[in-house]
Amino acid sequence: MIRSRLVVTKQTPLAPHGMVAAEHPRGAAVGAAILARGGNAVDAAVATAVAMTVVEPFMSTLAGSGTMLVHLAKRGETIALNFNGVAPLAAHESTYKVVGGVSDGLFGWPRTENAANEYGHRAVAVPGSLAGLALALERYGTMQWRDVLAPAIALAREGFEADWYVALNHAKFLQELSAFPATARNYLRDGKWIYRPAGMQPGDRPVYADLARSLELIAKDGPDAFYRGAIGQALVDDMAANGGLIRREDLTSYRVLVEPALSGRYRDTDLAFSPGPTGGPTALEMLNILGEFPSARVGWQTVEGLHLRTSAIARAFRDRFEHLGDPAVVKVPWDRLLSRDYAREVAGEIRRGKAAPKRARKPSDECTTHVSVIDKQRNMVALTHTAVSLWGSRVVVPGTGILLNNGMIWFDPEPGKPNSVGPGKRGLVNMVPVLGFKRGQPAFTLGAPGGRGIVSAIPQVISNMVDLKAGPQAAIEAPRVHTEGGEVLVSTRVGEKSLAGLARRGHEVVPKEESYSTLNFSRPVAIRVTPKGLEAGCEQYSAAAAAGH
Repeated sequence: MIRSRLVVTKQTPLAPHGMVAAEHPRGAAVGAAILARGGNAVDAAVATAVAMTVVEPFMSTLAGSGTMLVHLAKRGETIALNFNGVAPLAAHESTYKVVGGVSDGLFGWPRTENAANEYGHRAVAVPGSLAGLALALERYGTMQWRDVLAPAIALAREGFEADWYVALNHAKFLQELSAFPATARNYLRDGKWIYRPAGMQPGDRPVYADLARSLELIAKDGPDAFYRGAIGQALVDDMAANGGLIRREDLTSYRVLVEPALSGRYRDTDLAFSPGPTGGPTALEMLNILGEFPSARVGWQTVEGLHLRTSAIARAFRDRFEHLGDPAVVKVPWDRLLSRDYAREVAGEIRRGKAAPKRARKPSDECTTHVSVIDKQRNMVALTHTAVSLWGSRVVVPGTGILLNNGMIWFDPEPGKPNSVGPGKRGLVNMVPVLGFKRGQPAFTLGAPGGRGIVSAIPQVISNMVDLKAGPQAAIEAPRVHTEGGEVLVSTRVGEKSLAGLARRGHEVVPKEESYSTLNFSRPVAIRVTPKGLEAGCEQYSAAAAAGH
């Protein structure tokens, strides 16, 4: 049958000095302006991340979580900052009553009573965003906190014209947002309706007055305004009034983890991933497995390449669910999972046709934002920042304009698992910021939003860049697959023959159309260093954009 199909691409001129890639053009513009003023990559990344909480409020929040990689070119050092949410001290393995069945929530865990781990006050993990962003700026930035926050304050106070992206993500959750009065008052037009996007008429202008006042206080007093001051007290009071778990001690005791990045190598490219209970180790395991096959065999254009990608992804996810959790609490066999010997063993099983065990996991398709930055000195940042699910917990702390995360959904609600709930425990997050290097020199920065789809997408984009010699835009635009051991989501853009061929290889193929309203395969953004300047790659179906100077 002959049918029309949507063909979309993006083009970005090379930037000779510095560049920011983000999930919305307003955020990218904020970061690029910081670079043009003389700020470094960290200054620009922090400014962009805070601005994105205003212009893309459904994906990230000041009361969220983040994972950040920083490469300091002069020092030749790459650092990872983990400022993800932790379980409140009052939480324990049996905090959520499991009632059977599979949740419709982001990660498809066993269903809990009243979906208490998915939304509402009991779903909120202790936030790390402000602590992490402030620490990154203090240690590795060059600008003052108040100056970096100024663009976000202006956007919240003065408003901005709504576009299709803002309208769509308000409309999708209109009913859910309306169930929380403070949230509806802050994020819906007249507390009831979506903000109409620009079209034949000018768009509505969302203005977030409460959030602007909170940002001004945070700009004045630093993150203490949140963790030890009036904003934190408002959060704690709201928790106490609504059965939430967070107490004052949870906020004052929060700590950012700063540690060396996880090092890996794929073919001729050195890689720095986020370590520990993030998506970094799983993404590296996938690449290690693919690296046991010749470059010519692992591309997306052939059935064999799709089969090898699918098999590597499925095996790495099996290991992720079976072993990974907070290393401060759970003993994880990191060395074995990330060893070349293990990759060779798995590759041998794939060659012999041994499939990874099927798992009834629901692929996640929402949430999160990502910022990539490279500056004039070739410092690099990859920063993934999230409210966790789309619109987080759906709770806004009254009087603050600050949306709260639903980070407790990262934990397995069933007791006795590596990633079960525990007091002060860090959840197993999906973020995969990554930095690439060639012959010891900065080569690219990459990351994505999209739930667990992030973990499968990043290795495929890297493979496209390394194995297929694609530029970042082509590498990101290429069709992808995603599986967690059961159904295999496959972009219909691979073609009917490839879909049928993959099914004949024994995979449970689920074809997926892609459009502006879908998020089946995450939405990466990247920047690559070239001899002629910095080259961007931005997911073609999203609002993602790059800006530079």
